Amino acid sequence: MKQDKTAKSPVTFIMICCCTFKRPEKLKRLLNNLCTINYPENIRTEILIADNDKEKSAQKTTEGFKDVLPVHYTTEFKQGLSNIRNKAIKEAISLGASHIAFIDDDEIADTNWLINHVEFYNRFEDVYISSGPTYKKFENDYPDYIINNQIFNTVSSKKLGAYKETCASGNVFFPLNIIKENQIYFSADFNFSGSEDTDFFSRLKEFGYNIGWNCNAVNYELINDERANIKWILTRAFHNGYSVALSKFVNKKNCFKRVFYIIKKLMTLTGNIVAIIFSLPLGMTKLLNSVTRFTKNLGKLAGVIILKHNTYYGDYNA
Repeated sequence: MKQDKTAKSPVTFIMICCCTFKRPEKLKRLLNNLCTINYPENIRTEILIADNDKEKSAQKTTEGFKDVLPVHYTTEFKQGLSNIRNKAIKEAISLGASHIAFIDDDEIADTNWLINHVEFYNRFEDVYISSGPTYKKFENDYPDYIINNQIFNTVSSKKLGAYKETCASGNVFFPLNIIKENQIYFSADFNFSGSEDTDFFSRLKEFGYNIGWNCNAVNYELINDERANIKWILTRAFHNGYSVALSKFVNKKNCFKRVFYIIKKLMTLTGNIVAIIFSLPLGMTKLLNSVTRFTKNLGKLAGVIILKHNTYYGDYNA
């Protein structure tokens, strides 16, 4: 049963949380970045690294920063995106934090990233969750059809303070009392499928905790050769589509909506095939974008038909 909405709490102690899995070099880059950003004045701010590797591959990297950053380290041996995010939240709560800011290990923060999250949270009284943009930065020179692929251009054009129905976990800030008092956590249904954040924040929204678009709180995902290629783009598109379908229908019992969705996706895929044919003479950028849309919709169709829980698709931190 839905409880009464928890009051908005003042920002007194922020825990910046990064969930990681076997990416020590990227984690090191993030921690170096966190040494250089600006922090809110008169607000206690610390950092928590939550490691989902039973071999504790992030521990050595984390300990190397203890002389320059107030950094904590914790582990969660049970694999899964939801498991490690829940571990980070529970650890932040146990350390006494009032608020949490999530950033991924393959990202870096803008200089005033955290300050802008706090200012936004304090400015918009009816917004509990500050959702910021993650822009893509390419580490090397790549063809236009890679740089201009839609998979790398997904940032919202909403105005500052606009409401959102859900958000991603790679750049978000929210109070921990809404978690403690309502016992809302990431669902294990999405441990290996992705969309654990879509599901989590949409449930918080249903409880009355408004999500606001904060275009000023910017961070960046750094794209290298590992991701700047056609194979990764199409794999990611399929994974994203599958995750969207899973988040729509997992644990839902309305078979009519599921059948309607399947028919709709079949029609959409037919249109995508036509679009691919017409894009053939228009250059590689338009062609790859058409194929990407087809692949994402194919993932949606697969997701709604198969609807398996905790099936591994794509990168762990995709």
